[in-house]
Amino acid sequence: MSKKVLMVMPVLKGGGAERVASILTNEFYKNGYTCDFLLTSCKKEEVISRDLDENIPVIILRDFFEKSFADSFYKLLQIFTSVICKPFEKAKKSVPVAFSYLSFVANYHKEIKALKKVLKDREDATVVAFLQPTIPMVLLSGLKTKNKIIVSERGDPKRQMKHRYGYKFIKKYYERADKVVFQTKDAKNTYPANISAKGTVIFNPIKENLPEPYKGERNKNITTFCRISYQKNLPVFVKAFADVHKKFSDYRLRIIGNTQNADDEKALKETKALIEELNVEEFVDFEPFSLNVHSEIIKDAVYVNSSDYEGMSNAMLEAMAIGMPVVCTDCPIGGAAAVINNGENGLLVPVGDAEGLAAAIKRVVSDKELSEKLSDNAQKIREELSLPNIARKWMELM
Repeated sequence: MSKKVLMVMPVLKGGGAERVASILTNEFYKNGYTCDFLLTSCKKEEVISRDLDENIPVIILRDFFEKSFADSFYKLLQIFTSVICKPFEKAKKSVPVAFSYLSFVANYHKEIKALKKVLKDREDATVVAFLQPTIPMVLLSGLKTKNKIIVSERGDPKRQMKHRYGYKFIKKYYERADKVVFQTKDAKNTYPANISAKGTVIFNPIKENLPEPYKGERNKNITTFCRISYQKNLPVFVKAFADVHKKFSDYRLRIIGNTQNADDEKALKETKALIEELNVEEFVDFEPFSLNVHSEIIKDAVYVNSSDYEGMSNAMLEAMAIGMPVVCTDCPIGGAAAVINNGENGLLVPVGDAEGLAAAIKRVVSDKELSEKLSDNAQKIREELSLPNIARKWMELM
């Protein structure tokens, strides 16, 4: 068995899936694997590799790009496929698989060509591909190589199925994968039968350097830490907090996180506008992400995740592991429900339900016995989802 791994991701900018890929690769390296970390859609100056072992090389796929006379042809093909695909997308119908394929090749021909070179030089490596558009890039590039290929989509596949490279494209081209890793049973069941049959469910690992769980008097912060984006639905959290604050006026809302792009900035601006509209700006703190975030929030009253969808939230798992009482939306694709036994080690509320979220937060802050119960039970996840345990499942698969 070859003990070489090529981890392939679109970018490395500090996101949740990137953190999971990094700490898994670190663990493979620690267990004697030769590891490389390849980025398909990232410039060198954009790389944030704080979670990746410095001994693991980071490869930038753009460094392998070559100019070609065919580039002009692919630009024309890109325009053509966009025109023929749009009517199907507008009508909310599946794009014919031939059109999807042409569209993908037109948009990512440079990446596919460069990846073929990289894979050919590492044919004895197991390739682990996370996220779009990296997964189909790898599958199309690895057609004639000897690499074993494992793929794992980390978000909500129900959303992915509706896209241009959705259900029909996945059904045909994901068959080239040797194995598929799903984060939850719900995710596995969403995929076409021929793909889910290749699959296994492996939860996210919990990072190892977390502080020990806290037990004691809690302060009066209602907290979330996350990438600030539309996915996280911070407005519903703000509305819930405004409701909570009417009864518990000495509590503060704490939002810890950064934006990554223009859409995120827009989401942040809209959230701040809502805070002003609800007249609670005096009681809301925005803080940038910190490497010491877990130590800084460990005594806070409750951790809240208000997302519309998640693969499996790393922040939620880490909050549970350090013993915080957790309130989380029961969002697709079932990551929260897979680890939270409602009322025992956390509270689940419907997606988008500000009233329900407020009621759950009120239960925690007003009931010390419930808060302590949730805290004690939540931290048990620490051993079950430890990095060595989860990495072992991946290594057995490889």
